[in-house]
Amino acid sequence: MSEPDDAAQSLRARVAGDLQLALKARDAHEISALRSLFSALDNAGAVATTGRNTPVYGRSGDVPRRALSAGEVEGLVAAEVAEREASIADYERGGHHEAADRLRAEARVLARYGPDNS
Repeated sequence: MSEPDDAAQSLRARVAGDLQLALKARDAHEISALRSLFSALDNAGAVATTGRNTPVYGRSGDVPRRALSAGEVEGLVAAEVAEREASIADYERGGHHEAADRLRAEARVLARYGPDNS
């Protein structure tokens, strides 16, 4: 089986299926983490607007997204996990243990999509 041209599309398909399961299970931490990952993938695939690729009002989907390599996707997932892990200590110091637990749960969900778990 060959690797898809756009690793982000492959990950999006996997996350979409998992998100459906999380929605059915009403797992708030998993839903939050997966929606965040979708947003991060969308933001990473965005292209700078220029005179050549400016979206038409009401039709922003007309601007093509850039394809992400497997390395870029792995880095994006790692950054999402690292962002949560960095915030956990801050929440703990501030006495916000529930928020820290929420971030731990989200980091565990996102770690499933890292390079070791592909």
